[in-house]
Amino acid sequence: MRKSGVLVAVAALAAALVPGTASFAAPPAKKVFEYTFDSAAAGVVADVTGKNHALTLQGAWDASSGINSGAVSFAHPSYGNSPAKSDLNPGSSEFAVTAVFRVGDLSGLGDTPNIVQKGFFNDPGQWKMQLNHSTGAVQCRFKGSSGAMLVTSPVTGVDDGGWHTAVCWRTSSQLGVTVDGVRTPVSAKVGAISTTRPLRVGGKSLSATSDQFVGVLDYLSFAVGVKAETVSRKSAPS
Repeated sequence: MRKSGVLVAVAALAAALVPGTASFAAPPAKKVFEYTFDSAAAGVVADVTGKNHALTLQGAWDASSGINSGAVSFAHPSYGNSPAKSDLNPGSSEFAVTAVFRVGDLSGLGDTPNIVQKGFFNDPGQWKMQLNHSTGAVQCRFKGSSGAMLVTSPVTGVDDGGWHTAVCWRTSSQLGVTVDGVRTPVSAKVGAISTTRPLRVGGKSLSATSDQFVGVLDYLSFAVGVKAETVSRKSAPS
């Protein structure tokens, strides 16, 4: 009996050491950055996670009022920038980005205002939250090693000047967008997402064709790992 027990233990150890014979649970989600925009002293918004993704504001931005405390208003041209770091690339992991914002009528614009993005359209990888200027809907773009997908929320008219909460998210088998609690999933996979671009908030550049977001941001966070959508939304003002 003792010999049999030893053999079982050895077999279990061998299975754990041989690739493909043991399964490991994916790590639970953690926030990678979180901006409350309560203070923008000297044009810098602190990353309250402590992971050193401070956001530097440039251009025509201004301090504003949020739901419960401070916020930042973006006008043309302006954006926030945080240098590229590896933990901003979700790779093949689940992830989510949450934004709490308000914006006025978008119908006169000719482009899609960008709330937040990592990577540009033609880059090999991108995750992005934008607004459709024709319908006032939130859109999420995911681009990875296996292709790209744009997911559009059925909730329209978020350009009504009121506060809205939007989440772009990916699970192991789905991509999706959630706007004011309305969740829109799509069964699709785009592969690993990675780009060397910096994080951009409110616009992609200070040029005339910057996909400028002209509105107020009260909260922004990014989480990677299992149940990232829930973790990313935690602490968002409402």
